[in-house]
Amino acid sequence: MACRQRNDQAETLANPALRQLFLDYDHAHDLDADDPRIDGLARRITKATRERYGPDELPEQDAASETPALIQGTVNASSPAWQRLDTLIRAQLDA
Repeated sequence: MACRQRNDQAETLANPALRQLFLDYDHAHDLDADDPRIDGLARRITKATRERYGPDELPEQDAASETPALIQGTVNASSPAWQRLDTLIRAQLDA
């Protein structure tokens, strides 16, 4: 699985549009949590995720492991904008 994940990450970074989403996500770190650009970025990330995985095959976290949620919580704690972005993305993917 680790090899598959590395290949998936390499393919993602090789795609200019997806690479730009990563950069835009990174730049959002210092935005105010209420910045309207966060809404647009969340929509773009949600759309790219659905296009990449399909509407019924969205990536899931391993429910048996608390590690992914712990990591995401730590990342989000470093930026209120990232926390809001994560909340928006999750809500949009669940809709």
